[in-house]
Amino acid sequence: MDRCVHEGFLHAVAELGPRGLETAEPGGELWWRFAQRTATALGGLGRTEEAREVWARARRSSQDPAVHAAAAYGLAMLDARHPDPARRDLARAREWVNEAIAISTLLPDPFERAFKLGFDRNGLALVELREGRPEAALALVESALELAVELGERHPLHRLVLHANRGRLLAALGRTKEALAEYTTAIALDPGFPDHYLDRGNLLARLGLPEEALADYESAIRAGPPMPEAYYNRAELRIVRGDTDGALADLGRVLELDPGYVDAYINRAGLLAALERDQDAWADVRAGLALAPGDPHLLVVRGQLETADGRLAEARATLDAVIAGAPWLAAAWGNRGVLRFAAGDAEGAVDDLAQAIGLDPHPDLYANRAVALRALGRTAEAEADERRAAEG
Repeated sequence: MDRCVHEGFLHAVAELGPRGLETAEPGGELWWRFAQRTATALGGLGRTEEAREVWARARRSSQDPAVHAAAAYGLAMLDARHPDPARRDLARAREWVNEAIAISTLLPDPFERAFKLGFDRNGLALVELREGRPEAALALVESALELAVELGERHPLHRLVLHANRGRLLAALGRTKEALAEYTTAIALDPGFPDHYLDRGNLLARLGLPEEALADYESAIRAGPPMPEAYYNRAELRIVRGDTDGALADLGRVLELDPGYVDAYINRAGLLAALERDQDAWADVRAGLALAPGDPHLLVVRGQLETADGRLAEARATLDAVIAGAPWLAAAWGNRGVLRFAAGDAEGAVDDLAQAIGLDPHPDLYANRAVALRALGRTAEAEADERRAAEG
């Protein structure tokens, strides 16, 4: 079970845990180890009520203050991390984590006290962050790191988590150089932990360093277990680099690992449509819309495919609806511009493509507008757009 915890196989932990709880003496040390790991895994899987009951059993079975502090922390995290944001109860989470801190402060062993207090303050930092106070959250994580100094070489995983969390908070506050250093420290503490490569890769991608980001995504993939996000993010970089085959392979892997990953359907459908693999693109659009009815990105691809099929009235209705609901989406304006040109409305095409360019000045949009401008005899403007398209 410990191996499954370390490697992130939460479903296996949730299966093994109840078997361990049945065989161990209730309230004993071994029973508690099974209870803590089982409840944590159940919470991570979104099985919140089952996790809550395991924590309650631990509180009923023990008078050990360390157990009660850990259970209070666990209950706090169920409220703060609920997978449905609407069901998060941050006030109750704060109550539970304050209880955990109050108990941990009284623990007699100095090393256990430093460890548990640091753990609890890290949990309170999540509540502060979710309540919109990142600076307060950062102060709590930094106080936990100060406590970790007292642990010496004990609990290296605890220090790893704290450095990674400090990195996330620094990134959220725009302190990117410091954030990168924290992620690097976390990775050095455990190079086999994939999440930190993924987080650092995301930050590098935002900083415009695609090669470094790609290296981190690939490190995350090698470190395992398979992470849909790592493949998805690598696919996005491959799309930018023009590696369509690699991107399609990565998006296929994402959907093997998580068939409910809507963004992967969106990106793959768009790529397939661009490659004129319309039948495959239709399959992804339908699968994605079954999961997320009304998703504007998928509807844009549907409108594009309807245009390619010559179903111009249906395409116009689809794209009009997207623009009405998501006027910020450049692809909707761009595709409606293509549709209007195909329908003989070059003036309308120029207007829609101008809207799209205002939102996202992509070379393809300039190239399409140049075609419409030439059809209207506006040669000088068309040539200017062709130059912009060629400049990339």
